[in-house]
Amino acid sequence: MDDPTQRESSDVSRLDFDIEWPPKHAAAYLIETPAPILIDAGDPQDRAEATIRDGLATKGYEPGDVEAVVVTHPHSDHIGQVPFLREAGATVYAPRPVLEQLERDPADLAEGVREIGRSAGYRGEAIDREVERARSSLERNRRLLAPEAAVPFEFGEPFAVADREFDPIHTPGHQIHHASLATDLNGERTLFSGDALIEPFRPGAIHVGIDYGAYDAVEAFHRSLDRFDGRPIDRVFPGHGPVFTNYEEAIETTRSALETLTGETLEAVTAIGPATPMELTRHRAGEVRYPAQLLDTLGALGTLEDRERVEYECRDGVRYYAFRKASP
Repeated sequence: MDDPTQRESSDVSRLDFDIEWPPKHAAAYLIETPAPILIDAGDPQDRAEATIRDGLATKGYEPGDVEAVVVTHPHSDHIGQVPFLREAGATVYAPRPVLEQLERDPADLAEGVREIGRSAGYRGEAIDREVERARSSLERNRRLLAPEAAVPFEFGEPFAVADREFDPIHTPGHQIHHASLATDLNGERTLFSGDALIEPFRPGAIHVGIDYGAYDAVEAFHRSLDRFDGRPIDRVFPGHGPVFTNYEEAIETTRSALETLTGETLEAVTAIGPATPMELTRHRAGEVRYPAQLLDTLGALGTLEDRERVEYECRDGVRYYAFRKASP
């Protein structure tokens, strides 16, 4: 007898892209209909365009056959080939707040990066590098996902693409304006979860990057998991990792992983505090090779502060966190 946990929906094909940072791959999904729809669009490298061309050809399509691209969130490994597909004739859909975010004044972004970067323990040239990284990312994403050339959709309001209805769920934490997309396929309630829900690992709490709101990342992720709770989802197509059917288990695993992160961060504060977020990250995770490691710490510290487990003293803009003793 056919095992439904091993059977992938015949109406969806997965396109896998090689990327340079963990988890070293990203996925987009082709909904195979007379008017094909792509969910996300790979990374910006030339090889990604070849991946899309080859994946479409395998199913008998050409790039010009793609009716629409629906974007879950504006990270480069998910919007990289939007210009190629748009030029081929596809209509691009994205959350309205994402398109508004892409119009942000670079000077305001720089101010946010400097303030939050300094609070985390960056100094001097390191802050300048983060500002330049953030500006470059904004310029790149604005070029890839041109806001004036996209159709906006609203969170919580179903919208139709090529006669298919999607229910967009606001799921921040990994990215502040992230959309997870629920729809019906082959009698199943299906979720295209982007990077908000992945199995078997936890997505990074990147949220806004090093910017205003970075300390809210873990709480935002918990709100996303609350929004996932209770939905009758049969199958999940994530932006990384395998397609899975254990939806409720993945929610609880992610929630548990966030609590583990928060607990490890509290242990670091207890062990070496008062300490900066950067020092706490090194204690918790070792060498800081990726910004996501620090961003996890910032989000966890925000949650611990909300729970009144830690407090910080600010010296010249730098936060020094310590365990919060109970009031007498």
